[in-house]
Amino acid sequence: MVKYKDKLINFQIFLVFLIPITPHISISSYIELDDIPVILFLVLFMINIYLKNLKQIFYRQLIPICIFTFYIFVQNIFINNELIFSDGMRYIFYTALYISLLGDNDLNQYDNLFRNLTLFLNFFSILFFFLQLNFGTDSYNYWKMGFNENQWIFTDGRMNGFQAGGPNAFGGLIAALNLYCISNSNRVYKRIFIVTGILGCFFTYSRASMIILIILLTAYLILSKNIFEVFLVGLTIIFVTNFGLLDRFISEAETEGIQDRVEMQQATISDISSRGLANNLFGYGHNNYGIVRSEIQQTTNFSPELRPTGPHNSFLFIILDYGFVGLLLFICIFIKPVKVFFKDIKDNILDKNFLFLGSFVAMSLTGDFIQNHSVSILFFFVFFKLNISIQNER
Repeated sequence: MVKYKDKLINFQIFLVFLIPITPHISISSYIELDDIPVILFLVLFMINIYLKNLKQIFYRQLIPICIFTFYIFVQNIFINNELIFSDGMRYIFYTALYISLLGDNDLNQYDNLFRNLTLFLNFFSILFFFLQLNFGTDSYNYWKMGFNENQWIFTDGRMNGFQAGGPNAFGGLIAALNLYCISNSNRVYKRIFIVTGILGCFFTYSRASMIILIILLTAYLILSKNIFEVFLVGLTIIFVTNFGLLDRFISEAETEGIQDRVEMQQATISDISSRGLANNLFGYGHNNYGIVRSEIQQTTNFSPELRPTGPHNSFLFIILDYGFVGLLLFICIFIKPVKVFFKDIKDNILDKNFLFLGSFVAMSLTGDFIQNHSVSILFFFVFFKLNISIQNER
C-alpha cells in the first residue's frame, strides 16, 4: 500500500518535468498538448488528497503564495471582470505543487529527473543544431521546435526547444538546469554536464544565458576547487568560437536584440513613472498591455501583424500587470530563502538550489522568464524544495 501511495505521488511529480518538453500544439478547440501534464497533475493531486496520500493540505508556508494568488484573482475581477484567467490558474497549480512537495519526506529523490531532463535538452540542442532538424512551429506559429534558420553571417541558425519563449528561453532553461546538475553530480557526470551544457546553451545563441552560465559555473568550480573542470570550461569555450561566439557578441548590426530590450525596458519605466497612482499601486491587469520596442499600449491596439510582448524584465512585467502592491506580495514569497542565502553566502553559492534560483533571477532581468510558465515551473519547483529544506532544518 505504501509503495502504491509513493508511486502515485511520484508520477504526479514526474508530470511536472514533462511541461518544459511538451509543445504548445492544439489538440482540440479548448486544449493544447502542453495542458495535458497540468491536467493530469491536478487530477492526481485530487486523487491523492481523496486517498489521503497527502494527509495535510494546510501549511503556514503556503500563506505568502496564497496571499499573492488571492490578490491577482481579486485584481482581475475588478479590472477584467473575470474570475478565471490563465495567470491565476497557474498560481493555483503552483500551490498544488507546493502542497505535494510539503508532504514528501525525500525531496532529493527527484534529482534524477533533473539530470535526465537536462541531458535530454543538452543533446537535443547539440544534435539538432548539427543536423539542422526541427519539428515545425507550435501554436504560436513563430519559432520552430528545433533548428531555426536565420540570415546571420556567422551561423545558419539557432536552436529552440519545445517550451514557449523561443531560443532565449531555451538557453536560459539549459543554463539553469546545468548549474543545478553540475553542482549535484559526481565527477564524471559533472564533466559531461559542463561540456554538453555549454554547447547546448551556446547553440541557442542566447547571450544572457551564456554569460550567466559561464560566470556562475566558473565561480562555482573555483570556489569548490574543481581546477580541471575550470580548464574544461575554457576548452569548450575555445571550441565554440568556431561557431561564431565572438560574432554573436560584437555583431549587433545583425542582431538587434540588446537594443530591443533596452527600448522595451525604457518604455516600461517611462510608462510606470508617468501613469496614475492607482495604476502604479495595482497595475493594468493581466495581459492588458503589451510592448513592441519603444511602444507600450493596450494589446488590442496593436496591429495583428505585430507580436506585443512583455518588457523583457520579469519584475517590470509584474509592476506593469499587478502594480507595486503585486510586486511586494510576490517578493514576500521569497523572503525566507533570501535571508538564509545572505547569512552564509560562501557556502550557499555552492548549493544546487541557490545556483539554479540565482541564475533564473539574473536571466529574469533580461527576459520575461517568470511569466513564461513552461520554464518557470522548474523555478518554483526548486524554490519550494529549498524552502521546505530550510524549514526542516529548523
